[in-house]
Amino acid sequence: MKYNLSFILVLLLAACNTTPKTGDNTKTGDSTKVGVDAHGWIGTATVKSRLGDFEFRNGYPTADAVKKLSDALVYSRAIEVYLDQMHAVSWYNVWKGVAAAGVATPNQVVIWETLMDSETLLLTGNTETVYGLSSFDLKRDGPVVVEVPAMMLGGISDMWQNEIAGIGPTGEDKGMGGKFLLLPPGYSGDLPKGYITLKCTTFKVSLGVRGFMQDGKPDKAVALMKTTKIYPLSAASNPLATTIVNGSGKEVSTIFSDNYHFFEDLAELITQEPDERLQTSERFLLASIGIEKGKSFQPDADRTALLEDAAKTASAVARVNSFASADTAKLVYNDRHWEFAFIGGSATWDTQGYVNTDRRAGFAYIAIGMSPAMVKKIVGGGSQYLWTPRDANGDFLDGAKNYVLHIPADIPVKNFWSVVVYDAQSRSMLRNGNLFPSLSQYTGPQGNSDGSIDVYFGPDEPKGKGKNWIKTVSGKGWFTIMRFYGPLEPFFDKTWKPDDIKEVK
Repeated sequence: MKYNLSFILVLLLAACNTTPKTGDNTKTGDSTKVGVDAHGWIGTATVKSRLGDFEFRNGYPTADAVKKLSDALVYSRAIEVYLDQMHAVSWYNVWKGVAAAGVATPNQVVIWETLMDSETLLLTGNTETVYGLSSFDLKRDGPVVVEVPAMMLGGISDMWQNEIAGIGPTGEDKGMGGKFLLLPPGYSGDLPKGYITLKCTTFKVSLGVRGFMQDGKPDKAVALMKTTKIYPLSAASNPLATTIVNGSGKEVSTIFSDNYHFFEDLAELITQEPDERLQTSERFLLASIGIEKGKSFQPDADRTALLEDAAKTASAVARVNSFASADTAKLVYNDRHWEFAFIGGSATWDTQGYVNTDRRAGFAYIAIGMSPAMVKKIVGGGSQYLWTPRDANGDFLDGAKNYVLHIPADIPVKNFWSVVVYDAQSRSMLRNGNLFPSLSQYTGPQGNSDGSIDVYFGPDEPKGKGKNWIKTVSGKGWFTIMRFYGPLEPFFDKTWKPDDIKEVK
């Protein structure tokens, strides 16, 4: 595991540039001097750093220095924990939001029957895809059966967004559908026959499925999803009917907090899930800020305030990591500002020989779904994503300004493409007064004479361009994702590429 030690060094070891207290009469090369000697050792001195000044006497910290430096260490570790465990807390919030939607029955599936819209608070959802989500609790219900129909697309994931099983032609069911049996961690009971058995790594598990529109309508995909059946194995002889909840037009909230509540969610998750799910080094960092399995997370007022501050700082760092990363591998093209959603081309973030937690956190702050299927190159199948928060000049996109995106002719997709606009604050679909802040081949945009398409963004509709316009909101930053479903070879070999988004004065 890769820790952001540079961050801790910046906070703490920058203090090595110490200043002797006035009147110390320190002499260069004098090994008996009271202040800092040639090795940089701290004697009786005031250590000055960006975190403040810390007093030492004869090499020992004063009581005030002990308090301030101890807090600094917890503060630094809390920031690292926030970034390192963000993908888990994010998915846990999706699990909770889906479980609490509608009538909140244990075996419900939330389906966005008339497509996902801006009422739903979900990280970078898509307006052109039919979504279905379900939350399972294997500690409460024991082994759970999930019956899926043939040609369903999706996956089953643990709380750290690791795929337990794929569903569909490249999944465990090979596109034929079947009965998945989800076993809790450590389960040792008898295994019945006739199931696709999955040994789950967490007690809380999520099912996510998606479907494509046919003839411009979601009806067939929705009907297919509604045939999904969910029930405990103990009730297999007489299962209750699966509850279907329509999520369209409803504020289903699934996004984690940027404040102290983040650590409350994390503590809940750690308490509920097996210790083995984390490395010992991860458990140490968590314990160092007060989150430990089997122990109540009840920090006092002082520690709560510190963690509140750390969460806000960490979320600020996360925004830099996502929107202004210095990682040069993020750029898709060397002459434009489009970025990869999965930097490094892996859903496990380990293409450099280690797990790059900065890249993982950069994704997790603005998106969900770390599925290998979302990265894999499948010409004419699967999906690919380009995104950008910047215009052609490299400036962040501003909801008060007008822009145009020129999309060249012959968009290389077998299925469909879409352009969706998101709120930089919530990272969900931009609430601009329209339910669908998007444009795609399904919406029938007007093409140019050469087959290319211009997409307009701005607070006011450009004259005669309404079918090609996505409304933005003054006072809100925004970013966009361009999706390619069934991408063709010109996408992969980059012989086709979209222009940058250009400001229109």
